[in-house]
Amino acid sequence: MNNERTDSFANRLAIAMQLNNINQIELSEKTKAFSKTISQSLINKYLKGKALARQDNIYILCKILNVDEAWMMGFDVPIERTPDELRTTNDIFQYTAIDSAMFPLLDVGDIAFIQKTSNYESGQTILFRLDNREYIRKVIDNNNILEFQAMNVYYPTIKLTKDEIKKKNFKVIGKVIKAENKSAFK
Repeated sequence: MNNERTDSFANRLAIAMQLNNINQIELSEKTKAFSKTISQSLINKYLKGKALARQDNIYILCKILNVDEAWMMGFDVPIERTPDELRTTNDIFQYTAIDSAMFPLLDVGDIAFIQKTSNYESGQTILFRLDNREYIRKVIDNNNILEFQAMNVYYPTIKLTKDEIKKKNFKVIGKVIKAENKSAFK
């Protein structure tokens, strides 16, 4: 990686937003799924070059916009973002919960330790991707129907037949082996 910046953070943010066809208000709304909200006014300051994002905000913006963090900061690297599960050679990685579906076990911003695997057993809590969205849910295999259950009653159970799973963009990323529940101490 070249150690010199070839572009500004403000310009790269504007490019990423344009590529994703998203405006400042929509981007701010999407940040609510993370442990903190980045306001529309702060995003506006970023775009005007009047503020530089902190590392945690850069991570959130890059995850939403699906661009590489170093690219976003102006470095001459590819724009494509490496998914979190591929960023380590270890079999275990940390994943920050983006919703409260597994509350009280895991709330927004809590850390789940995920052991990489493409397989699952009925009754396990897994991290999976379905139609380009990530979920942590308990999987129950009922013969031809898979149920992905949330602990929080306000989140519906996702029920799919095994044929529907094959037709959808579905991938098991790993199983949850531990949770670091910071939200319990708020």
